[in-house]
Amino acid sequence: MYVKRLKDDEILQIMRVISDPDCEIVSIFRKVTDPEVVINSQDMEERYVLHDYDIEGFDYLPDDSTRMYRKEMLRIFGEKYAADYMLRR
Repeated sequence: MYVKRLKDDEILQIMRVISDPDCEIVSIFRKVTDPEVVINSQDMEERYVLHDYDIEGFDYLPDDSTRMYRKEMLRIFGEKYAADYMLRR
């Protein structure tokens, strides 16, 4: 619902918070499911899948990545994002 509405520049900003402030996006796959993002960070490729309220990392994921991810999503989508998270089943 939310993650599918992210623009490429918003995804880049999220990835720079999660991984590396200087990372560059290699590719974004927008399948029927949630977007898969491949970034280049410090000469290494990292792959992530973004969900509405969580992020999956296959190569590197900091301990507080879920908190950082949700904070960025809240910044982008506002209070409705937080309310929907609290009321989800």
